[in-house]
Amino acid sequence: MQIETFFEQQKIAVAGKTLVVATSGGPDSIALLDLLRNYRKHHDFELVVAHFDHQLRPDSGDEVRLLEAYCQQYNLPLINGKWPVSLHPKVGIEAAARQARYDFLTKVAKKVGASYLLTAHHNDDLLENILLKLLRSGNPEEMNSLQMVGEMQGVKILRPLLSYTKDHLLAYDHQAGLSYIEDQTNAEDDTLRNRLRHHVVPILKQEQADLTENTLRFNQQMELLTSLAQRQMAQIAPAERFLQTAYRAPVSALDKMTSLERNYYWQQQLWRQQHLRLGTALKGYLLKDYQGYEYLLPGKLPPASTPKLLELEQAIRFRGQDFIVSEKRLSLMKVGEFCSTEAKFKFGSLPRGTKLLLKDGHHAKAKKMFAQNAIPLELRHLCLTIMTLDGTVVFVEQVYQNQQIAENARKYYIYSKSL
Repeated sequence: MQIETFFEQQKIAVAGKTLVVATSGGPDSIALLDLLRNYRKHHDFELVVAHFDHQLRPDSGDEVRLLEAYCQQYNLPLINGKWPVSLHPKVGIEAAARQARYDFLTKVAKKVGASYLLTAHHNDDLLENILLKLLRSGNPEEMNSLQMVGEMQGVKILRPLLSYTKDHLLAYDHQAGLSYIEDQTNAEDDTLRNRLRHHVVPILKQEQADLTENTLRFNQQMELLTSLAQRQMAQIAPAERFLQTAYRAPVSALDKMTSLERNYYWQQQLWRQQHLRLGTALKGYLLKDYQGYEYLLPGKLPPASTPKLLELEQAIRFRGQDFIVSEKRLSLMKVGEFCSTEAKFKFGSLPRGTKLLLKDGHHAKAKKMFAQNAIPLELRHLCLTIMTLDGTVVFVEQVYQNQQIAENARKYYIYSKSL
């Protein structure tokens, strides 16, 4: 096995840089660690070993001792981390463990100023990931989430072993006389990934001798096609985050798209702005055209908020955001202003049927003003509303602010602390 080919093909120069290698103590990551150690003999770079103990098995401490011995033998720095048992969730522990591990690894990479974080994902992992995501979502981007060169939380991630199988890595370990620890839970059939690994992948390998090459080809060509699609979508105006719960884009920007293309556009918006990956069905979301906009609405929205007493100069919580109402100009994001002779107010959702006072002294139905501002019925209760203690509305976010300048009226400013 040669790791030089990866760096040459990807045109990655490591001289003078720091590399962090994620190492569990298993055969895959031990092989990667040893390959990098040998590669460093002819290239000038710093190599830092990072190990994260999930504390999911009673013998996990053996991995630490194995790595300590290896790193001591070759004078390599080792940084250990632990996942407190108190933080282990009762459900979804596999996904939570993965998130905790990557949080730790990216923090280590940033702390030591590493240019790259390397993981030991191999071709079997790649195939399992394709099958797993095909079953769970059918989303091509999720099926192809393991890239040779990627990024997570601002850290460049390299996976130099994707062209090698598990058997290749085991053969390397045995030839090099390397010690490693087998995770006994990998032999169990309690997870879908393990069932695919034990029962499906062996059959596929028997049926197709070129499966390793085909898996890698799928990975590379899907990356190219996805990149081209993302580049095309980037030419379309990005969606606007609206009331912190929904998104909207002008219908005119999307009306020439097919249904599948529109869904892909929204999928990209969610990934770009919230790092949410959803299939083309946009499960859990609803698309709605209203007044020249296409809205992406969550299937489950926060309920209407009963009016509460508002404290001036103090943070108030509405729709998961913190707002401040003040007579002063503050160095925060201003979301509106209003005039009032009153000094005490309530805040919450706008009561249905409310009429709003216009500048000319007439009143208008609130629903008419919502329509004029292209706010659909589903979102109207999420607009921050401020009213006097007798219920007179002086401000509705995105819709209305009282500008009646009466004698002794004061001007109030509304700021967001969360934007």
